[in-house]
Amino acid sequence: MVPLRTGRRPRAAAFTLIELLVVIAIIAILIGLLLPAVQKVREAAARMKCSNNMKQIGVALHNYHNVHQRFPYENVHINNSQRCNWLAHLFPFVEQPYTPQQQPAVTYAGLTVGPGGTTHAGALIRNTAVADDYMASVLTCPSDGPKLRNVGGERLAMGNYLAINAPNTDQRDAGNRNVAGVFSYSMHGSSPAGSVVVEPGTTLTAIPDGTANTVMVGERPAYPDLAALGTSGGWQCGAWVYSEMDSALGLPNSKLWCASKTPTGGSCPGGLQWFQPGSDQNGCDAHHYWSKHTGGGNWLFCDGSVRFLTYGIGTQVQAGIATKAGGEIPPGDL
Repeated sequence: MVPLRTGRRPRAAAFTLIELLVVIAIIAILIGLLLPAVQKVREAAARMKCSNNMKQIGVALHNYHNVHQRFPYENVHINNSQRCNWLAHLFPFVEQPYTPQQQPAVTYAGLTVGPGGTTHAGALIRNTAVADDYMASVLTCPSDGPKLRNVGGERLAMGNYLAINAPNTDQRDAGNRNVAGVFSYSMHGSSPAGSVVVEPGTTLTAIPDGTANTVMVGERPAYPDLAALGTSGGWQCGAWVYSEMDSALGLPNSKLWCASKTPTGGSCPGGLQWFQPGSDQNGCDAHHYWSKHTGGGNWLFCDGSVRFLTYGIGTQVQAGIATKAGGEIPPGDL
């Protein structure tokens, strides 16, 4: 006798709740293992883009040198004046807008400086092609990202690359004549009062320590207004692209020109500020070189090369590579 068929197919086995939870857990573990690798790849790409930005700046600095027979001054004004600094004057060589405008003469240390004055008649040229909030991608490291700072309702473009001054340079003080590094003021007030020294500018031949042993540009993240973020810290130097004060630092830096604070509102430590790890939540770290890359930062040397230096290179090496004629030769390859 042939059995009757009911027309039903065998029921497929389904996941139990425990099996489903196990699968979800495995997927979560795989994602957890994958995320650090993705972040490392992303940071490696950002670090490479940052290095390429610095290489473009290096090419621009050498092209500027070819045209003007010297590297740019840190600032062509004798005091802190926006869009008179080295970055604003470098714009024609990085394919950015540039319109030079002669500024009126100023009185400094009892002398009239500038057009119609007694000293340095060709100085005080400002780039008026851009506003103070104009951002150029070549000046921003992808690890930090573009930032605009609001100060008293004024929007200021921030950047990540700072010119390197000689050790212990009072970078905002035109009365401190320190020209041991590649960048310096175009003029310095000197003693006795009433005299102004016109600086010749740095040429390739004026770097006897060797262009491969002397740094021109370093990294430091841009600082937002921490008070606006609800974090204690107040106002600090923020790497405003067009301000002389924010576009250069001594290596090491010895001055706290801005009213920076620790995250808890305390005063910043005095003394020398070396290349060391930092935080964008600590206003005191705005006074020294550091980066958001892991373990160190990119540095542009006078020969146009870009090298990644770790925080462990030591203070002696840092001070040595910041001067152009100090006779300090770094030990081996950096």
